Order: sequence, then C-alpha cells, then structure tokens
Amino acid sequence: MTNYKLQKLNRLLNNVKGSSTTEAEMTNPFLHKKFIKIQTDEHHSIDTSVETIYLLRIIVTNVQTMLNLDINLKGIIQIGQYLRTRGDKVDFVKLEDWLKKLHISRIAQLQGSILILFFGFEMDEIPFVHHIEKDAYKMTLKALHQTVEEATREWKFQQSEAGLVHTTNGTFRKNINHCIRYFKYAPIESTSNFLHNFTSSLSEIEE
Repeated sequence: MTNYKLQKLNRLLNNVKGSSTTEAEMTNPFLHKKFIKIQTDEHHSIDTSVETIYLLRIIVTNVQTMLNLDINLKGIIQIGQYLRTRGDKVDFVKLEDWLKKLHISRIAQLQGSILILFFGFEMDEIPFVHHIEKDAYKMTLKALHQTVEEATREWKFQQSEAGLVHTTNGTFRKNINHCIRYFKYAPIESTSNFLHNFTSSLSEIEE
C-alpha cells in the first residue's frame, strides 16, 4: 500500500472511535420481519449456526450505519475480526441465502470489498464476495474526508409564517444524494431508510 493510501487509511481509522453504530434491525418493515424470522427459525433448526446469525447481524448493523451515516470502518473491522476468529464456524451457504432474502447481498459484498482493498483479505476468505465492487475504494476514501458530524445528514425543517414547510442547509439534497449512492447496493432498504428518516423528522415539527 502506498504512503498516500496509508495516510488516508490512518485518517479514517482516527474517526473510528467517534463513529456511531446502530442496533441490528432493518428499516423496511417487511424485510425486518424476514430478518426476525430468519433468526427465530435458525435458533429452532436442528443444525443451528449461532456464528452465522451473529455475522448476519454485524452485516445488517453495518447496512444501517452506512445508510444513516456512511462507511464505518469500525463495523467493517468487526466483520474482519469475526471472519478471522470464527469464520470456520460460519455456514456461508445459509448466509448468502439470508442476504438474498433480505435484498442486501450487494451491500454485504461492498463491505467485504473494503476488507479486501484496505485490510489484505483474500476473496476466498469472504465467500459472499463474488467480485470486488468497483466503487468500494472511492467510497471509502470519500468517507475519509468527513467527520462524523459532517456525515450525519440530519433533516432540518423550517416552517414559514404561512405554514409552509421546507428543508434548510441543503439537507434534502444531501439526503437524496446519499440515498442514490447506496440505492444500487440495497434498493429496498435505502429507499425505506430515506422515507423513514424524512417522515420521522417531519413529524417532529411543532404544529
């Protein structure tokens, strides 16, 4: 890795401590029900794989962080650590089936691509990565240039005397651009996340 890449990576790692994580849940209600069902069914199956469930939960948590903030190296590193310590216990056939059911196969592949590009993992260590996402490197470097505060695109609404409501500080543009950026990786969840954040922030406006 060149000195330039190392400097970029060090800057990103400096932001890891301040990065936020979310609970393992999905914004889309139908996908969230599937997510819960997958875990419940697996716990009651004959060949239960707790390790596979745990890895799925890490990936889903990373999905939410990526959609609400941006690429979070803390979560990516967590996947890497888990693969290196418990990867031999993971049922990757099950995992890939679950990722497809939740429509997050590609965003999971994006996470794995970052491990390969920045942390020296091989593709055969991450079976759910079938090819390296071409934008993974660029998207990770983009995250280097923003602090946690900058990455947070909190909706800011303002209500005029006439009762009209509009966003301020370009928050609508920032949020729609972020949604578009991740749409191809998780179309259903990214759209649901955008709408959920929009309606939740709008409902907080005083009558």
